[in-house]
Amino acid sequence: MDVPEGHMSEERHITITISRQMGSGGAYIGHLVAKELGFKYLDREILRKAAERFGTDVSMLEDLSERSPGIIETIIKGFSYGTPTSGILQPMRQPVYSKDLFILECKIIQEIANQYNAVIIGRGGFYALREQPRVIRVFIHAAREFRVKRVMQVQKITDIQEARNKVKDSDQSRTKYIRDMAGIDWTDSRNFHLCIDSSFVGFRETAKMIVILAEKIKLSDQGNAKE
Repeated sequence: MDVPEGHMSEERHITITISRQMGSGGAYIGHLVAKELGFKYLDREILRKAAERFGTDVSMLEDLSERSPGIIETIIKGFSYGTPTSGILQPMRQPVYSKDLFILECKIIQEIANQYNAVIIGRGGFYALREQPRVIRVFIHAAREFRVKRVMQVQKITDIQEARNKVKDSDQSRTKYIRDMAGIDWTDSRNFHLCIDSSFVGFRETAKMIVILAEKIKLSDQGNAKE
């Protein structure tokens, strides 16, 4: 059963974080898991909550999310002071940097984990909840050409080289982002409880494996409650 918005209880919650390579089907798998378990599914909702706390629009933070600092920081500083083309957008109260956003998103993720049973996609969730119990940290990867073909299909791209560049840029960007923000290697299997090649296992089978782990925790809870 879904937990109503704003509801809090004494229940010990379970959180599943899914880190994923572009084109590996991580978001789709997350949806399957959340639906099967009745958990809340969160991805852009975290960015929306961060935008609310910064007092700005989600679109102003999108380029900062899951991207390493660099030229984006210069762009965002420009937005914070207003630009000729930003007439319909609310300027930020002060410049927001990648590190600021990462720290706030980690805090929001921790709050969510304390309130709901949830599946959290990306956003450094595996790092934000690295020291918390009752968290299943999952990394979903897949063969490069499998991901390229899926990106072409999902994003309606007809040029295979364009799709290959997107996948390559995403891999590099996400790796650098986590290294810069958290000081760790994003693809190191030691960061996760479960690493799955979705191109080999399949999306639904991958989702089933994650659900089994969550159900195991639930059963453990029921057993402890009877003691």
